[in-house]
Amino acid sequence: MHKAMKDIALLYMRKMRETRRNPVFIFMGITVPILYLSLFAPLLKNIAASRGFPTGNVLNTFVPGMLPIIAFSGGIFAGFGIIDELRSGVIERFRVTPANRFALLAGPVLRDVTTTLAQVSLFVLIGLPFGFRTNIAGLALLLVLICLLVATTSSFGNAMGLVTKSEDKFAPIVHSINLPVLLLSGVLLPMALAPTWLQIIAHLNPVYYVVEAARHLAAGDLEASTIAHAFLIMVPLTFITMRWATQVFAKAVM
Repeated sequence: MHKAMKDIALLYMRKMRETRRNPVFIFMGITVPILYLSLFAPLLKNIAASRGFPTGNVLNTFVPGMLPIIAFSGGIFAGFGIIDELRSGVIERFRVTPANRFALLAGPVLRDVTTTLAQVSLFVLIGLPFGFRTNIAGLALLLVLICLLVATTSSFGNAMGLVTKSEDKFAPIVHSINLPVLLLSGVLLPMALAPTWLQIIAHLNPVYYVVEAARHLAAGDLEASTIAHAFLIMVPLTFITMRWATQVFAKAVM
C-alpha cells in the first residue's frame, strides 16, 4: 500500500511538472466556458420567465451547470496525451519499471483533477462580477462531485487512448460522446424546458444528474434529492471506470 501511494505521488508530480511547463493549457480549457458566459448567458435573460426555467438570477442556473461540463471535457480528452506518450515510447518504458499499475492511471487522473479544480475555481471567480452568487457549503460539496466526474472521464479518456492508439480513431469516439452529453445534460438550458421524450433520454446521461445537483448545491438547497441521486450514480460509475481503465493500463505495460 505504501509503495502504491509513493508511485502515485511520483507519477502525479511527473504530470504536474508537464503542466507547469505548459500552463497555457489550463487557461485554454476555460476559454470556451468564458465565451458561453459572456456570449450565451445574456440570451437566457429573455427566456428566464418561461415556464420550467428556475427563478432567480439566470447566472445562478447557468454557471453551476457549466462546471460539470468543464470537468467532463477536461477529462475525456486526456486520451490525446496518452496517445502521444504511447507513440514516443513512454508507455513501453513503463513495462520494465516496478511501478504499481494502478498508479500509472491514478497519477495522470489526479493531475486532471487538480487542473480541473483550478479551472472550475477560476470560472466561479470570473462569474462573481457578472452577478453569480453561490452557497459556500454547497460549492464545497459540488467540488466533490466534480472530482468524481473528472476522475471518471479522465480514466475513460486515458484508457480509450491506449485502446485506440491513434488520434484518428480516438477523436471520433470522444467527439461523438461529447456533443450528446453536452446537449442532454441541461447545461445550456434546463431540461425542464424540453419535451417529455427528451427528458426521459436525458436521465440516461450521468452528467445530467451532476448538472441538476450542481444547481441545487450552488443555491444552498443541500437536501434536494437530486444531490443524493448524483452521488449514487457517480460513486459506482467512477469505481467501475477506474477499475476497467486500470486493467487496460496493466495490459498495455505487460
